Amino acid sequence: MTTALPTPALTTLPFFGFLRRELAPTPGRWRATLRLTLACLVCTIPIMAFHLQQPLIVMVGFFAIAKEDTTTTLLGSLLAFIGITLGCGILLLYFICALDLTWLRVLGVPVFIGLGLLINRMVTIGPLGWGIGIPLALGMTVSDTVTSTDYISKYPFYLWWSWTLGLLINLAVQHLFNPLTGQSVLAEALTSRIGAVEDLLRRLAAGEKSSPQTSGLAAFALAGVAKPLQQLKMFGAIEPWLRQHHAEMRAQFVLADRLMTAAAVLEFHAVGGLEVPVRTRLLGVASACARWRTAIEEHRPPEIPTVPVSRATAVSHVALPSLAEMERVVELMPFAFPGRELPEELKPAPNQARGGSLAPDAFTNPEYLQFAIKGALAGFICYLIFTLTSYPGIYTSVITCIVCSLSTIGAGLQKGVLRLCGAALGGLFGLIALMYVFPHIDSLGAFWFPFGAVTALAAYVNFGSPRIAYCGLQISVAFYKCVLQSYGPYTELRVVRDRLVGIALGLAVFGLINDHLWPVRALESTREKLASVLHTLARLAGLPDANDLAPQLTEAYTLRLQIYQDLGDLRQLFESAKFEPGAPRRERLEVIGDTAQMLFLHQLAIIQHRPDLRPSSVPEPLRAASARFRASLAELLQNLADRVEGKPERPMPDLPAELAKLEQAVATQMEAATDATLAAQIRARLVLYQEVTRIATKLTGLPTT
Repeated sequence: MTTALPTPALTTLPFFGFLRRELAPTPGRWRATLRLTLACLVCTIPIMAFHLQQPLIVMVGFFAIAKEDTTTTLLGSLLAFIGITLGCGILLLYFICALDLTWLRVLGVPVFIGLGLLINRMVTIGPLGWGIGIPLALGMTVSDTVTSTDYISKYPFYLWWSWTLGLLINLAVQHLFNPLTGQSVLAEALTSRIGAVEDLLRRLAAGEKSSPQTSGLAAFALAGVAKPLQQLKMFGAIEPWLRQHHAEMRAQFVLADRLMTAAAVLEFHAVGGLEVPVRTRLLGVASACARWRTAIEEHRPPEIPTVPVSRATAVSHVALPSLAEMERVVELMPFAFPGRELPEELKPAPNQARGGSLAPDAFTNPEYLQFAIKGALAGFICYLIFTLTSYPGIYTSVITCIVCSLSTIGAGLQKGVLRLCGAALGGLFGLIALMYVFPHIDSLGAFWFPFGAVTALAAYVNFGSPRIAYCGLQISVAFYKCVLQSYGPYTELRVVRDRLVGIALGLAVFGLINDHLWPVRALESTREKLASVLHTLARLAGLPDANDLAPQLTEAYTLRLQIYQDLGDLRQLFESAKFEPGAPRRERLEVIGDTAQMLFLHQLAIIQHRPDLRPSSVPEPLRAASARFRASLAELLQNLADRVEGKPERPMPDLPAELAKLEQAVATQMEAATDATLAAQIRARLVLYQEVTRIATKLTGLPTT
């Protein structure tokens, strides 16, 4: 008798596991979903009562702007309003000049699509960029999908009022039902990071083991604070308190970052069996973290300890640098609150660069123009197809070429898949509603039940991670295309078919052009970004020692923020590369990226250890050997970056040999050492160098092709 093979559970399959992770409920996600659903339901009242034109645009505005806090929503709404006003104004001027000139209207299609895409890439403020570009792109299709000249001439006004109504209602709902402000978001970002460190220290003090794969602290440390610092600048434009206390909030994030990276290295080494005095010091730092977290939650500065933290206790060489850095951080912590004088090392540099509204290379990077030309060409081809075939229902092909015009082929494919899947789901829900639900309802209250249910589903998906969020927007658009077609009984179902055909056509045309005209593959961009990370790590390793540590520490922090940004971009590129061929190469690059991240944490530990081991206190032979080691490490990372970029390989320096020379120098100098504290610090630095050598040696042995 044969035995049937076991059938795997659905939750063990990769796709269902992906859905389970991405659709996992959280309190914040549920609250944001309910607010967005409520805003959409409220908006149906003026739409139905006054038979507003472009009701779909009203709803799309909610999904495009709604965020989890009121400050971001308000700022995005203001920028989007400015962009929409400019875009609709330009569109109105164009219609006045070209409405009766067919040839000029046809030529305007690629010009305005390309202009919209170019603006969206050059402008770093997202809502302002797409606010200008979307009306121009939509206006290029309306004259060929609508026969009424009167409607076309009024279309810019309809479009502007639809966006404005959506923005106003969304702002009102957010203001009434969302207590989360920009200050609250930043406070949550701080307390979550501090709480993760506190939890780790208490577990280590209790003798428990901790793994970077399960604790989540390493993810916090590698994500860094580049995003919160960027949010701090943005929120300061709206909230006066944040603008007034920008320096203090920035200092707290800097300290939290230093605290996390030090704790992550401590966790990486899995220290155990610590002596009672060391456990006492760990608990002391954990208690200080608890006071810090409580002070943030209660909006008050903590008390300044009258007795400084003692560092006289002997500590294992592995734990010494990280523990000393954490103690230094919690001593500085009380002075990073409003009303206290900031220490010099926490004050921002006077010439610190500030981000502008335009990309730094907006007028010099040819890729922006190439990107706009590709999108405009694909959109124009789709425009010709649906006009020459008299099939205006597939005008969504032009919109698809616009929204899927992203920086890499993989990113475009990823968004295209989400767009197609979302349109299919939303269309399916729309068909069910039209065929089986709407024939049995005759009031707005009854209409709200199916409308609200699908809107809630789309909103819930929309507030997920970037891997799935765009699918939520497409579910809503496809569903609203079905149920908001007209203000009376409607049984036409071709809108779903036409939308899916248009999306498929747009994906096919844009994919063909994107593959053959200036192709930018996510995998190649990944290699370039990974090489950039390695180049920056080399600069970090090559920072010289000096008795005046302030300039070196300032430059080191600038470099670490750049690495945080590059690592974030790298993670996005890895996700996009999954939609391109070459999985083995991507997996090899992911291994290099993960290893480089561990090297980054240990280099930060060395930088953070410099205040405990100043050059003036180190014997000259040791100082010279340490400088040679760091120079070899910097050269190794530079050569490895060139290898990742595909440049001709150069011989790698013998880092283990330099480490052996350094170990010999330490052994020789420590024989005559009389200062026990200095000796402990030197041996602690040596442990970090040994771990850096192990990781760097592993990096050089990894294949890059």
